[in-house]
Amino acid sequence: MQYQYIFLIFISIYVGILNSLNIRENATTKLPTSSSSPIINPYHAHDHIVNPHNFSYIHNPGYTVCNNSNSSVYILVYVHSGPTNYQRRVVIRETWSTRTLFPELRLVFMIGKTLDKNVMKAIDYENELYQDIVQEDFIDAYKNLTYKGVMALKWISTYCPQTKYVLKVDDDIVVNTFTLVNHLKFLDKHTPNKQNTILCLLWQAMGVMRDSKSKWYLSKEDFPLDKFPPYCSGSAFILTGDMPAKMYNASLYVPFFWVDDYYITGAVATAANVTYAQLGSLYTIPQQLAHTRFMSSKSFYTIMFGHFPGSMNNMREIWRRILTMQKYKFPARVDLFTFSWDETIHHNDKNQ
Repeated sequence: MQYQYIFLIFISIYVGILNSLNIRENATTKLPTSSSSPIINPYHAHDHIVNPHNFSYIHNPGYTVCNNSNSSVYILVYVHSGPTNYQRRVVIRETWSTRTLFPELRLVFMIGKTLDKNVMKAIDYENELYQDIVQEDFIDAYKNLTYKGVMALKWISTYCPQTKYVLKVDDDIVVNTFTLVNHLKFLDKHTPNKQNTILCLLWQAMGVMRDSKSKWYLSKEDFPLDKFPPYCSGSAFILTGDMPAKMYNASLYVPFFWVDDYYITGAVATAANVTYAQLGSLYTIPQQLAHTRFMSSKSFYTIMFGHFPGSMNNMREIWRRILTMQKYKFPARVDLFTFSWDETIHHNDKNQ
């Protein structure tokens, strides 16, 4: 009887061990498989060069832009411009980037090439007049804007590394340069020697466009994540002077991606260990709202960048408004200068 009792205890222990093993095995096989393969952003820095910028200059003003006078360079402005946008470049030269009002400002236009020989000849002539065009031999196209952004970083880091700040804008943006300079001087006073920073309208968790009919469409193969990591609006952003060289070097190690706003201010900036500073409240993207804010005395000082993709006369009108407001605030400064362009607003010129 005693042996039977011992045998029953042994059987019970054996069955218990088997059950325990089965439970462990079942728990292991039921673990979700998806957790072992997280989605990786492919646009990160590699340990070798993957994106060499092997284009050649067609036009290069070189060191003359930043070394042609005794005044220091506080802000270098570079403008993304299309080959045919000559009139927009003239408006920018004659309004918010004029050296007569802002002697510490320098201006260059970043342009790719076109297969239209007449347009290329026109750019040649324009550059003879102004000596402010940087042009490389990639085709200027929407999906090549990343080349233009990398070209700018490369050129600035070589030919104007001494600038305190760098402002990037598109050629349909109006800048209240008085507000811009005042804001940066305020930052200098409270955070001197600021570095490694990009000031911008910062997008966070922006959804990736999956509609195949959109010009911004990205497939899962193009960009596997459903939301972008943080990056800046490309309409306008400000870099501290140390960033172009750091970002150009980082761009060599980050795979090419045609969405230039994210590539330059997101992937490349992150690889260069940038710090983001939000300037969102100073931007107005819708044209009509930007016009209203610039024209209103209540909101005038709350806007730095406005988007004006329509008639260029709107850009001139807004600049005249800016000068008028500054005349009352800084009469000695503004009264010294006169308009170098026709102030007449040609309302019938809507398609210019």
